[in-house]
Amino acid sequence: MTESRDGDGGAQSQDEGRAHDFEDRVEDLAEDLVEGFEEAVDKVLPPHLRARAWARRRRSTHVLWQAGVLLVGFGLVLAGIAMLVLPGPGWASIILGFIVLASEYAWARRLLEPVRRWAKKAADAALDPRVRKRNLVIAGTLAVVGVGLAVWYVAAFGFTLQPVTSLLPG
Repeated sequence: MTESRDGDGGAQSQDEGRAHDFEDRVEDLAEDLVEGFEEAVDKVLPPHLRARAWARRRRSTHVLWQAGVLLVGFGLVLAGIAMLVLPGPGWASIILGFIVLASEYAWARRLLEPVRRWAKKAADAALDPRVRKRNLVIAGTLAVVGVGLAVWYVAAFGFTLQPVTSLLPG
């Protein structure tokens, strides 16, 4: 009876060894597959997405990446707010800041959603043939009126700004 136990124990030990070898091979293949996948992704992605993928591989670099995105995004938003009262493209900077923030944060994506809907609606309206034709007619009419006023001004006063400057105070 002792021999059968030793025999079974040896077979069991041999099975455990094979299972361990099999697990090691599967683990090695999985690592090779992941490395191959990361290399393939790196070849296909544009540089900014490659950098983000690289940063997400480690917790420390991911946290630094998120902090950088947060600083750049809020910097653009704050600069845009300042440009609402100072010269510069305020709204464009604010929207760009939220686009940067939306690349990492869901709350920024939700805040940006109405802007995306508005932009989509504006693009659709601009491409609508009837609206486009109307806008071209209005632009053409304004151009003809502007050229007509310029010709009248030059014919009446010549190439001088004297009549305009006399209307200004001071």
